[in-house]
Amino acid sequence: MSYRHILVAVDFDKDNRDVINKAVNLAKPLNAKLSLIHVNQAIGNIGFTGLIDVDLSGLSPSVTEVEELREKLGEIADSIGYDVERKFVINGDISTSFEKPVKDFNVDLIVCGHHHDFWSRLSPSVGGLINTSPVDILIVTLKS
Repeated sequence: MSYRHILVAVDFDKDNRDVINKAVNLAKPLNAKLSLIHVNQAIGNIGFTGLIDVDLSGLSPSVTEVEELREKLGEIADSIGYDVERKFVINGDISTSFEKPVKDFNVDLIVCGHHHDFWSRLSPSVGGLINTSPVDILIVTLKS
């Protein structure tokens, strides 16, 4: 299968680079678009819900947390050596929040990381995504 748009879940963890590298190495030979996405439940505390495109130029400067996430995504995008189509911040549960960007931006592959550790067993977010994703998912196993 030839993928055209790959969406990479970014969590700013040190192992995040492994996930991004796997996605870039897949995207390059396919000349696929690459987008970054970060799931953050804390944004709900400032009044946002759902998908937020990180172009926040029209919003109030009181949204510092979103600006910080945008900057972090921008730094990652600048460092990976491959053009990034879009950068998104999502508020909500990872298992249901990917549906809109997948549909709206014709994403056909999601790449995310997964730790095999105690906390991941308590809250298996990747498992929820697997059950709800309308597209293929590549899960990169991360060292705990």
